[in-house]
Amino acid sequence: MAGERTQAEAVGRGGTRRTLAALGGLAMVAGVAGTAWWLGLLPARNEAEAKVEELAVGALLPLDPFIANLADEDGKRYLKATLQVEFFASRVPDDFNARLPQMRDLLLTLLTSKMFAEIRTPEGKSVLRDEIINRMNRALSKDLVKAVYFTEFIVQ
Repeated sequence: MAGERTQAEAVGRGGTRRTLAALGGLAMVAGVAGTAWWLGLLPARNEAEAKVEELAVGALLPLDPFIANLADEDGKRYLKATLQVEFFASRVPDDFNARLPQMRDLLLTLLTSKMFAEIRTPEGKSVLRDEIINRMNRALSKDLVKAVYFTEFIVQ
């Protein structure tokens, strides 16, 4: 029996040594990671935080409805569209508010240049959204407009 105790004690001591070595290694890795973070060597945010930031909604500005004759040959079709403009910033940029009449004119000119066949499909509406965003940002000489949402779109 004495031999059995000696073996068990030897295994117990070896297990304790391994556990202490593993804990020491873990503490060293944690210390290195903490030092790297404190010195600013690690990125400030992870990918999940970046995706959440991308999904954040910017300021929304509802525009008064637009009524425009479409460019069809018979000239009998018209469009009534109401939209909201989303910005990258959390508030509506002063540049945009100062140029609101120019933005409305820009949109009316664009809408009256469209034919029914161009805007009747979801793809056509998507192209129109992109054109609106591009024209607004070009007029502002900055990328301020993030998205455009149609809240009403009626063609008659």
